[in-house]
Amino acid sequence: MALLELAPNHKTGLALRSRAVAASGCWGFADEYAGLVDFAQLGAFITNPLTYAPRQPAAARAALPFPGGVLLHTGLPNPGLRSAVQTYAAKWARMPCPVIVHLALNSGAEVTQCLALLEQLENVAALELGFRADEHAHTISELVRAACAGMLPVLAALPFERAAECAPIAARAGAQVLSVSAPPRGTLPGPVSGRLYGHGVFPGALHNLQAVQALTDLPLLAGGGVHTPEQAQALLAAGAAAVQLDSVVWSQPAQLPALLQALAL
Repeated sequence: MALLELAPNHKTGLALRSRAVAASGCWGFADEYAGLVDFAQLGAFITNPLTYAPRQPAAARAALPFPGGVLLHTGLPNPGLRSAVQTYAAKWARMPCPVIVHLALNSGAEVTQCLALLEQLENVAALELGFRADEHAHTISELVRAACAGMLPVLAALPFERAAECAPIAARAGAQVLSVSAPPRGTLPGPVSGRLYGHGVFPGALHNLQAVQALTDLPLLAGGGVHTPEQAQALLAAGAAAVQLDSVVWSQPAQLPALLQALAL
């Protein structure tokens, strides 16, 4: 079987059986969509974002449609990493594709504590670090360096609004893969601010990929509003090693078979 090595410069690597990756923030924490998609057809599954301590939903949660997609305001609710490990570790171990845990952390000390948990888990093959749009360069470097001190490959999810700026920072800190797939932020009348998902995101995602590809030789995991095989192929042609699939799983699931076929090795 053909394999894609996404982290060739890491001592354990990150071998994928497909270029299709389930994106953080849309597929849940484990097997919520297993009845809809055969996870064996995915190269990897990235969990919803997890923080070190639990976070409650935003008081005024919202899902507002706009031409080309939807704005989601959730407050990043999650049970915290320790509770998530207790709840989902057995499911992660049974998944037929590698699991990448997405972490949204505040310090290198939090990273170190999370690594102590994650490195013991079966089938957790890597971690993806997420950053706020206004994350300071020193914090990005601190988080990536702390993560790279561990045993797992590190994917740095570049902020959408600052992808080209943050790519060299994450690369110098030691990230093995750059994830050019974070959803942008936006505001709709109300006003309500949140993350944007859907077809309307794709042009900016492709622009970011092209900008980052010109700056680095690291493998790139790209995504953002990919709902058609043609969009997936456009990201591969622009330099992506693999493609993250996000809102398509809940907005146009009928498109998934064609996307998985287009991204098969």
